[in-house]
Amino acid sequence: MIARVRRLAADEGGQALVLTAVFLLGLVAVAGLVADGGLVMAQRRDLQHVADAAAAAGAMQLDEATYRASGGATVVLDPSAAGSAAIAYLIGETGTDHAVSADGSQVRVEVSRQATTAFLQVLGVTHVEIRAHAVAAPRTAAGGP
Repeated sequence: MIARVRRLAADEGGQALVLTAVFLLGLVAVAGLVADGGLVMAQRRDLQHVADAAAAAGAMQLDEATYRASGGATVVLDPSAAGSAAIAYLIGETGTDHAVSADGSQVRVEVSRQATTAFLQVLGVTHVEIRAHAVAAPRTAAGGP
């Protein structure tokens, strides 16, 4: 009986299977984190596009009275119209929190939302907060503010 126990203890058969299982589990975990990272980054990129477009929509709202009075030499924003245009663009984005501010020279847009995960849900992480911001200023035909 003792000889048989010693023979089983010395037997190394099956160790490669255990090591393969452990390394495969680690490889799947890393692949899941990479996939979730890519998913969150894609959602962050989309959110940045939303912020950029909202800021650009606001930057198109010029103070026409100042522009006409200067003969087209002075280009400034109408802050209330710029803020309203940016907010109107953001209203269509569901699940997005936003803050918009505008003055005579530029529009600032800050947006945030919850990005969903896939593999991290196994660990209880179902959402990650992502943020984006954009600043836009009006441009003249000469290319500058």
